Amino acid sequence: MLTVYTYKIPKPEHCIDLSMLSLNDLVESVVSITNHQKKDTVIWLGYLDGWMLHPQEEVLFRKIIRTFSVILVSHFPLSLSQAWKNEIDIVYTKAL
Repeated sequence: MLTVYTYKIPKPEHCIDLSMLSLNDLVESVVSITNHQKKDTVIWLGYLDGWMLHPQEEVLFRKIIRTFSVILVSHFPLSLSQAWKNEIDIVYTKAL
């Protein structure tokens, strides 16, 4: 389950915070989390737009999106890969 916010929000409580990791460390962490965490875990990715990732990284992230509840902030949700867009459950936007 993927939840996307198009505006800045504070980090939710009781989640695994991956927002401060470099992309290299992030990929390794995703693999570890997928193998060792309970399925009801919430993952906070922080700010992430689609063009920040390589296709190989997107594939690894897709595993975590399909397994856990993942929250991210993206000002350009259309930049996310089509596979990620298919996993989005909720998109929050602010009214102008």
